[in-house]
Amino acid sequence: MSETSPLVLQIEGLTKRYPGGVIAADAVNLSVSAGELVAIVGESGSGKTTTLKAINRLIDPSDGIVRFQGRDVMALQAHDLRREIGWVMQGDGLFPHLSAAQNIAITPRLLGWDATRIASRVDELLTLVRLDPADFRDRLPHQMSGGQRQRIAIARALAAEPPLMLLDEAFSALDPVTRAGLQEDFIALQKDLNFAAVMVTHDMAEALLLADRILVMKDGKVLQTGTASDLVNRPAEPYVTELLAAPAKQAKAVAALEAGA
Repeated sequence: MSETSPLVLQIEGLTKRYPGGVIAADAVNLSVSAGELVAIVGESGSGKTTTLKAINRLIDPSDGIVRFQGRDVMALQAHDLRREIGWVMQGDGLFPHLSAAQNIAITPRLLGWDATRIASRVDELLTLVRLDPADFRDRLPHQMSGGQRQRIAIARALAAEPPLMLLDEAFSALDPVTRAGLQEDFIALQKDLNFAAVMVTHDMAEALLLADRILVMKDGKVLQTGTASDLVNRPAEPYVTELLAAPAKQAKAVAALEAGA
């Protein structure tokens, strides 16, 4: 990512309150530039998914401003906003009665693209996510593996060439080998296409390996924002150290096994 990359997303003072005094997100600030991937990490109830969903108005904030490409998202129609932002959820979220091509084509059809352009885009995206168009174009979701379905979900999110992708635990349901391969391919796609991305994950190791910057949340508040190196070398809170302990312990255990081999 270049230092002059345009700002795609800016969140200022995002707060979400629910009845009974529950504050799911508390004055969250975040900015993301083109080509940058920011991971939001924290335990369940930390506010990370609330923050993610406020970006494309699956949740409307109580206070604060979310700007997408300089526009206040609250001034936009929610359905129009969502067509401009890619969304990948845990468990793929494909429509089971639609083929891979039909799933990928949903947003372009809503945007009024002609059939020839849609067909070309579908085949282009299947190739980008390493699936043979001739083999996968007409497959239904139940005819594909979990990793293949998640690749279709990523292709669907990229269909209308969005400048921003949102990922909600997008890789967590996959087996380790499939997950690692898809993570690598997603990062390669992001760098090639230069879209901004915000990823919610409970897995600190995933955030450390994939993200350009990491936002650590707890009880709705941002405890620290920084690079992987910042967090590892200068944790701002004991909770950040606690989150880092698990991947560090795993790395040491693997190193010990390799040393004894």
